[in-house]
Amino acid sequence: MSDQNNKINKKVEIDLSELLKKDAPYLVEDGKVNIEKLKSLLTGKTTEKEDDRFYFNWAGKDKVFQAIQAPAFSTLAPQKDKSIGWDETENLMIVGENLETLKLLLKPYFGKVKIIYIDPPYNTGKDFIYKDDFSAPLKDYLERTGQKGTAGERLTTNSETNGRYHSDWLNFMYPRLFMARNLLREDGLIFVSIDENEHQHLRMLMDEVFGEDNFIAELVWQKKKGGSNDAKYIALEHEYVIFYAKTKTTLEKLFIPHTEEYLERYNQEDKIGRFYWDTFKRKSGKQYYAIKAPDNTKIEFDENNNRISWLRSEKRFLDDLEKGEVKFEKNGDGWSVLFKQREPKGKKPRSLMTDVGTTSAGSDELLDIFKKNIFDNPKPSTLIKHILSISQDKDAVVLDFFAGSGTTAKAVYELNKDDEGFRKYILVQIQEPVDISKETGKNAKELGFNSVDEICVERIKRENEKLKGSKGDIGFKVFKLSHSNFNLKEEFELTENKDLGELKSNYLKELGLYVDQPTVATANTLDIVYEIILKNGFSLNSKIEELKLGSNSFYKVNDAENELEIYISLDAKIEDGSVEAIRTTEYKGKTFAFYDNALTDSQKINLNTFVKLQVI
Repeated sequence: MSDQNNKINKKVEIDLSELLKKDAPYLVEDGKVNIEKLKSLLTGKTTEKEDDRFYFNWAGKDKVFQAIQAPAFSTLAPQKDKSIGWDETENLMIVGENLETLKLLLKPYFGKVKIIYIDPPYNTGKDFIYKDDFSAPLKDYLERTGQKGTAGERLTTNSETNGRYHSDWLNFMYPRLFMARNLLREDGLIFVSIDENEHQHLRMLMDEVFGEDNFIAELVWQKKKGGSNDAKYIALEHEYVIFYAKTKTTLEKLFIPHTEEYLERYNQEDKIGRFYWDTFKRKSGKQYYAIKAPDNTKIEFDENNNRISWLRSEKRFLDDLEKGEVKFEKNGDGWSVLFKQREPKGKKPRSLMTDVGTTSAGSDELLDIFKKNIFDNPKPSTLIKHILSISQDKDAVVLDFFAGSGTTAKAVYELNKDDEGFRKYILVQIQEPVDISKETGKNAKELGFNSVDEICVERIKRENEKLKGSKGDIGFKVFKLSHSNFNLKEEFELTENKDLGELKSNYLKELGLYVDQPTVATANTLDIVYEIILKNGFSLNSKIEELKLGSNSFYKVNDAENELEIYISLDAKIEDGSVEAIRTTEYKGKTFAFYDNALTDSQKINLNTFVKLQVI
């Protein structure tokens, strides 16, 4: 009977053919679809190069698509004890490897993110750059970070002496940007910080992934003021923020808010909004015409007998006069013409960012919180606030999957406080061990921090303390990338043991667990519930409540945003009375999930005719 029922998804796979139904700029070169690249995307196999067209290629690029297609068997386990305001907050902090995490987020958050800001490794020769193990990504990550099998190691640095120095960085970045694009809304924006080491390669990479038509600008950020004379050639004072849209044609004009000091001049208000009375004439222009004053005199020349050029056309002037947008004021023997200067949406963002904070300001922010210097070159929250403010969407979902010290969380909190917004963030940070060869790493170790994610979580907690009493959502939920709670036959590992009989026995044992004990013995019920809903496309902010139906316990999960609902029972045996309680009009057509062996065949038949049945 169980084969007739829908099985709970136990892995996350990327359906590339489905993605191709929408625009896919990474397949377009010189205006044509690269069929060989399409084959590579769908099969993961190496493609032959075409010498008669422009393309961007590097060593190992064909393996990128294998990393993209590798299924995610892992899950995100809730960490309630590390969170603040679990039941109310919609902010997420995820501890784990970001490519695997992005895959898990793809189904519930596909096309939901408005803004992505990332500050990835710059490939200076000292940053962590690691090769993705597409055959066993979670196992590789756990071993690298000392959570399985080994004592842990610092994630591999990419030395300049490496013959594939740039290629390794591109292979690292490509699949992450690919996933990021699919998480963005159609009007979504992505900002990527970078310096000279990979600046030109990042532009080419993002042209391929996002499409060169969706390039917006290269923002130049003055990261420090007063360059050092110790520089060999040029004292570098800037970095770049590369700015793309997912679909540029969907964007409205971009503005950033004016300062409160600037807006003070708009000190009058009518039913349309705030304004002030401004003079209507201009010193130069070509819109010359006579205006009839209230006493029927003509206003055509100024006090110096110069012919006046008016700000707007005569047709618009007459229209504004009728609407009350223009007025006359007696001025000695003559008249002044005034118009309502309306409060603007904002000012145009500038490509040069010279007054949005420096790395020193970022260090000062952390020093203020931790009383020690524990992080190298942190971005200031003022920079990220400025970037986020380019989108004036106060309900934006903001994603940062290289979260570092958690500056993006601080920026979201403060921007919401400034404009009473409801933005929420999703941060992802790998458990990268602190580098005790540096002074900052030693300081972090002295304060009890073993990895960057611990700094990030603690920083957000302390920012929460500083903002207590403020309106808005200043809490956060913590999740951790973890092994699946399901016994998975797909994860059976072939060891070097040459005894085929033992291998066969071990495999049959694993297969038996997969069938008879679908979840691992150590799994707790809430972890299982979150894995089920995550792989069914539910938001991690879904509301979960416990209830009884008949004599059995259930979790009712509601995701209002995605309009999804499911009832999950993890009881070992479902009673007939519970089946009858479900077979009522209240639950008709709803989705229920059970252990496969918790139901009898007759119970499955009864439920299948009334509800949508899923089994583990």
